Amino acid sequence: MSLPELIGSSLIFGIRGCTMNEDIARADVESLKGLHVKGVILFDHDIEGNHHRNIINPQQLERFIADLRHELGEDLIVAIDQEGGQVSRLSHERGFLESVSAAEFASWEQIDQEQYATRHAKQLRSLGIDLNLAPCVDLAIEEHSPIIAEKERAFGAAHDIAVRCASIIIRKHREAGVACCIKHYPGHGSSLIDTHQGLCDITDTHTRSEQRVFETLIERFGDSIGVMPGHLIHRAVDQRLPASLSSAHLSGTLRGILGFGGAIISDSLDMRAIRDQFGEGDAATTALIAGCDLVIDGFNAPGFREPCGYVRIFNAISDAIGSGRWSDGERSLTHSRSRIDRLMGRS
Repeated sequence: MSLPELIGSSLIFGIRGCTMNEDIARADVESLKGLHVKGVILFDHDIEGNHHRNIINPQQLERFIADLRHELGEDLIVAIDQEGGQVSRLSHERGFLESVSAAEFASWEQIDQEQYATRHAKQLRSLGIDLNLAPCVDLAIEEHSPIIAEKERAFGAAHDIAVRCASIIIRKHREAGVACCIKHYPGHGSSLIDTHQGLCDITDTHTRSEQRVFETLIERFGDSIGVMPGHLIHRAVDQRLPASLSSAHLSGTLRGILGFGGAIISDSLDMRAIRDQFGEGDAATTALIAGCDLVIDGFNAPGFREPCGYVRIFNAISDAIGSGRWSDGERSLTHSRSRIDRLMGRS
């Protein structure tokens, strides 16, 4: 695989439009094709334009995804955030299965959980989606957390409940042929700050209890799951960089101490926690150097953004390798591709 192809295989980008008949969708897909990009992330709402984005109904979405694979290759990764409840890109109002929050899911009997998880995983697979950026395994430690507990995204505050519920969802997704990515390492549930709005410092929180959930799930599922680091500062590990961009967190703790050998997938780099502090190309490059295998930029955040962001990010990574800043970049990207293939069940 050539270096441009390796770089493209490390990127998951958001795209505009709902069908290939739209000029904006065609333009974005042609840009991705030229950069060998092998990942897209789907959204139901375009924040800047305040209108539908990518998803209207099941029939439209299935066709759109099939067209994307035709254009970008059968090995295209199609990702989505489908946790359930308030974090659902596939809403019941648009004709998809009705979903529930993680908190409600945790209250059910196991047989009901398994049947629900099976139905929803099969829905993703039938649409052509093969990577669900879920489940969220943060713990509901801070009950007033605006992004975790208050949105009922946590299964609860207890380690065993979170592990049991997450395991059911992961297992049923794998049976349906859909990969899962647990998030937000090392734990976002102890904080009162939303990383969509700014960097979140978890140094003085109870994140250690949350990290144990990741440890247990990694021991149980190994490299058949992905792990998403959050835009979370823990100064005892890294004084300056959030986990999503930190070699100390990713190569040091997550891989070195926890022994995770699977794919690390960044949270979206267009969130304000990153955009306010780092340039888009530098953030993506830093994340890859730190140990991420896939970097996500949804290109779907509030505020003006210069055109041609796809190209700037691709070129920044290429320049880092060519200049020697990332001297082992090609080798690292080759290893990343192997981890991605294992996650996606391709090896």
